[in-house]
Amino acid sequence: MYKCVYFSITELVHPQILKQIGSENSWLRLNSGCLQDLDTIRREWGGEVIINSGVNDSRGLRPPNDPDGSYYSTHKQGTTFDLVPKNGEHFKFYHFIKKLIIEKDIKHFNTMEHIKYTSSWVHVAKMNHSQDVLIIKP
Repeated sequence: MYKCVYFSITELVHPQILKQIGSENSWLRLNSGCLQDLDTIRREWGGEVIINSGVNDSRGLRPPNDPDGSYYSTHKQGTTFDLVPKNGEHFKFYHFIKKLIIEKDIKHFNTMEHIKYTSSWVHVAKMNHSQDVLIIKP
């Protein structure tokens, strides 16, 4: 089982899931390749990256009944995360991650939401397609 170096389980998983199944079972529900990519993003960025924090508790793995996002959100599969650079440089961070994906510096994330729709966070996901990077609308 892969556990992140730079992120705790509380940063990756909604509190309801942690309360119901615990941290070890929560780690099991996260895609190990995506976790490795998260660590690479954080290490290469060099600054703090926030996922779940405070009232924003649905930016990682969400419970099935979570009202945030769509009913079929890939956040509910452990393959999607909304990342926020603590330094507030969202535009630069978006293009930094896009470059990591295109240059294959991260191996699993291959999908992003267009920055026009998510200007205060960067949505990254692993989805089933063959493009270098798929840019989607929420």
